[in-house]
Amino acid sequence: MKKIICFSNIILLLLIVGCSNNENASSEEDMQEPVDYSEPEGTIVWSSGGLSGLGLRQELIEGFEEQYPNVNVELEEAPSTTNQSQTYYTTTIGGQNETPDIYSGDSNWPAQFGNANIAMDLSNVMPEEFWNRFPETLIDSVTYEGGIYGAPFYDNIGVLYYREDILEEAGLPVPSTWEELQETSIQLQEEGYVDYGFVWQGASYEGLTTNFLEYLRAAGGDVLDEDENVVINSPETEKALSFVKELFTSGATPNAVATFHEDEATNTFSSGSAAFLRNWMSYYGQLQDPDTSAISENVGIVPLPAFEGGESNTTQSGWNVFINPNTENLEASLAFMDYLTGEEAQRLIVEKHDMIPTNISITEDPEMIQEYPILEIYQEAVPTPRPKSPNYNAISEGIYMNVNDMFVRDRDVKEILEVMEEQIKSANESGL
Repeated sequence: MKKIICFSNIILLLLIVGCSNNENASSEEDMQEPVDYSEPEGTIVWSSGGLSGLGLRQELIEGFEEQYPNVNVELEEAPSTTNQSQTYYTTTIGGQNETPDIYSGDSNWPAQFGNANIAMDLSNVMPEEFWNRFPETLIDSVTYEGGIYGAPFYDNIGVLYYREDILEEAGLPVPSTWEELQETSIQLQEEGYVDYGFVWQGASYEGLTTNFLEYLRAAGGDVLDEDENVVINSPETEKALSFVKELFTSGATPNAVATFHEDEATNTFSSGSAAFLRNWMSYYGQLQDPDTSAISENVGIVPLPAFEGGESNTTQSGWNVFINPNTENLEASLAFMDYLTGEEAQRLIVEKHDMIPTNISITEDPEMIQEYPILEIYQEAVPTPRPKSPNYNAISEGIYMNVNDMFVRDRDVKEILEVMEEQIKSANESGL
């Protein structure tokens, strides 16, 4: 079947705007009834990276092949970073390659990949009851303009890690507001408990966008409204920017955070140098491991703070599985996607690898919640997806470059806000 794909200008990560006249196996005209994938056979290629190393992926493949002995899953190692993976799938699948048949990717890809026909629309492919295994927030995160462009595989949220021993010795409670966190960070440094107060991801990259969105939404603001209009120039955004800048000027956060990614922030905290860490829940296992953490026995974990009088919010940053619209073995690909998000696989990822399942039969199981603290924290958190737009990469760049520039160069908050609004509007309208 002929497939037509349109490409727009390419910025950084090949930002793509697909055209609406593509004809593929996932179109509503072609597939009004769900696909029967009960008896799959043949070979499929699964492209995936991370997932706690090779071991978990092999376990998942073996579990699937035991249930479906007529299917062989070949594992393709994806590029090492999310940005590189995005570029790889854009060029490979956008070039009409039939493999990988199924691939794993970031939770902010559905709008971009669905719009560009890099991911198959599953809304008319999977049976309706399949989607009942996921919470509504995750279904919404993979939905764009009526299509469903992926299945939630595992979730990830920002949380606050803290030193239990230090707070106990100092006689201080775990901060429940951002204001309290700033004050406690300063106090613990002044009293000589730690070298640094609060560390997080402040380098000029996607991680800073996810951090800033947590301050922004806790302040009651957002980047886009439901109609994808830019609404970032607001008093709420000014409040969030001012607080982030004050973290540096007050000394609550060290200047080095302006260069920190996930690993640098984690290493600073796990070495015992800092009192608080904002990072992803997926780092919980590493921080509790005595081989990788000098403070493994004293790590506490709670949902992120709120601003006084407001509500906490965390950025949702999980991983989905997507189907290549060009695959020649759709039945086996769908069967594997069904397995990866089913109870057996989902139980495995939390029991052996401290990752958050997406299947509510696991995440809402009282016994599982009691046994695994991360599931209890997950139930308490208020996760929000990143802005849903096919031009997300350029929008994110407009956020993280300006926020980083604000505290590195001590720029004025209102000036930064105006520049940010202009860049995000340009990105949202044209993708440039």
